[in-house]
Amino acid sequence: MRCVELRKSFGSNLVLDGIDLDVAAGEVLVVIGRSGSGKSTLLRCINLLEPIDSGRIFLEGNEITRKGVDVSAVRQRVGIVFQQFNLFPHLKAIDNLTLAARRIKKLSRDQAEHRARELLDRVGLAEKADQHPHQLSGGQQQRVAIARALMMEPHVMLFDEVTSALDPELVGEVLVVMRDLARDGMTMIVVTHEMQFAREVGDRVVFMDQGRIVEEGVPVQVLDRPQHEETKTFLRRTLQLAHSLEELAEEQHQGGDE
Repeated sequence: MRCVELRKSFGSNLVLDGIDLDVAAGEVLVVIGRSGSGKSTLLRCINLLEPIDSGRIFLEGNEITRKGVDVSAVRQRVGIVFQQFNLFPHLKAIDNLTLAARRIKKLSRDQAEHRARELLDRVGLAEKADQHPHQLSGGQQQRVAIARALMMEPHVMLFDEVTSALDPELVGEVLVVMRDLARDGMTMIVVTHEMQFAREVGDRVVFMDQGRIVEEGVPVQVLDRPQHEETKTFLRRTLQLAHSLEELAEEQHQGGDE
């Protein structure tokens, strides 16, 4: 996947300012940066949820921002999972997975349900197939959302802060699924504040600030030896926040034991 000189504004607010980005097949690219730096907008533009003002996006050599492109076909190949799970509350987990596959890919009910059960098993939720979203934890709902995206057999997966709405104890179960996808060779662009995930799973890390890519490189280079002051400041604050949250969680745990 390749982005060339992407620009995107909302009114007078320039959100993406000339983004150039290449993601190789099978690569895990982790995008970090402050809130408002353009990370989520970048993913939404790649998935064609937001029109770009200028620039071009290529998927497997084909321009997907050209006039007349089949948007539905692109979204089948580029899956996206958001911070909010966006599951249909009135549908069981398995029906959340099969709905789009039956309507868009024209799979029969039996074909769709067979595939859905395989994917629910893959994300560790085989026994939850017939439960509704309200019967699942946040981590389980997010894993269902990932499985639903995988139903379309995407070539690229986009993850937009998928753990940020979860309680700390539920984050790990979602990251395990993402690690497994990376291990299986899925091309992934991951927007996250989980620095340990970036370090362990990312092939490359990009730091964005004010709509621009300020720094990029292998995780150890960007996270341990950042060259730009903006990157250093962001990482310092992120580590301080993580430490504070760990202390708070420990205090709450100790208070619960008393």
